[in-house]
Amino acid sequence: MNMLYIIDGYRGKGIGKKLVSYWEEKMRQEGYHYLMTSTLANEEAQHFYRKLGYKDIGGFLMPNEPLEIMLIKVLS
Repeated sequence: MNMLYIIDGYRGKGIGKKLVSYWEEKMRQEGYHYLMTSTLANEEAQHFYRKLGYKDIGGFLMPNEPLEIMLIKVLS
């Protein structure tokens, strides 16, 4: 997944979850078994992805940037 951003007033209404679920299903239909995404450590998105079953698999640091957290989900 490249970019997902929900405007503040629309957060907490299930829109992000529906978008990710749609993406996961499309990837499942195309035969993918794993999905990866990332988020900065100073963003709330990390908690969102964890609630959806994504697991931390590492991260990296770029100069003058917060930690980039890598997450993965195994599709069933």
